[in-house]
This record gives sequence, structure tokens and C-alpha cells, in this order.
Amino acid sequence: MEVVTRLEFTTPCLGNVRDPQCDRMQRDRDGRVIFMPSWWRAAFAKAATALSRYHRLVDKIHPALQIDGTLTRIKRAYGSKMDRYKLHEGYAVGAVISARFILPFGMTIGQFTELLEATGDYIGISPYGWQLDYGRFKVREVIRRARGTPEKGRTSSSGNSG
Repeated sequence: MEVVTRLEFTTPCLGNVRDPQCDRMQRDRDGRVIFMPSWWRAAFAKAATALSRYHRLVDKIHPALQIDGTLTRIKRAYGSKMDRYKLHEGYAVGAVISARFILPFGMTIGQFTELLEATGDYIGISPYGWQLDYGRFKVREVIRRARGTPEKGRTSSSGNSG
């Protein structure tokens, strides 16, 4: 079953592609922001351990690469006195993204939502430093996506002209 999620960041999610001016998000060849499946898998595995369930299902959840959401520029303070700054492209606190997943046979939307909520509350997802408390989120929505249903920003043609 394919699901579409809407996630709202509670801590910034920062890009990790180094650039002297501004570290950027990773992108596919069409320029769309991507989150690697290995990032999701690692975050889900940690959440499954915290919940003491879903261990066997984590590797069977397949995320789509592309993430939909509005990027902004975020200043990250660093240094012993936190007086130095690096600019990152990313998703600010309050930003909402959309991500798609294929769930394994036997996993319900409720079970996936529980795993996703634990991931957002305790682990996070951020190309730059999820270990540093970046990329925490709240789950706003998880819905089943019917194949053939156009997504926001995409169109489909049924082939009928009349």
C-alpha cells in the first residue's frame, strides 16, 4: 500500500551538501529535494528499537526519494561561544513537507503512523546532523494514496478526450 505523509518540523532540517555560501539539500537530476532511503531506514530502525516492535518491517518500508516542501535559508550557530554562523538551505521550524512510502504487506496505516510518530519525536530526519537534534517532526497526516490519483503539482491524463 502506498501512503502520503505530511510532516511538520519542530526543529530545523538542514542541508548537508557543502557550499562556501550556503550548504544545500541533496537533489535528484531534475532538481527536486531528496531524502535517501538509508536515512529513513536508520531512523525507523532506531524508532522500532525504542518502541520494541516493527523490527522486521523496517527494511520492507520503501520511501520515495523526492520530498515536497518549501525550502528556506537557516543560520546555524557553532563554535565554543556559538558566535560563528553557517548558512544552510533547509526546512525551518513549522515547515511542512510531504513524503511518500510503500508499506509492507501486513503493516497497517496505524502501525506505520505509530512508527513515524516515534521517529519524529525521538530521532528526526535531517541530512545534516539528526544526531544534533535536527529534523524532529510531528506527523500531521498519513493517508492511503490511490494509484492514478494526481498529486499536488502533478497532472495525469486519462487518455479520454470527451
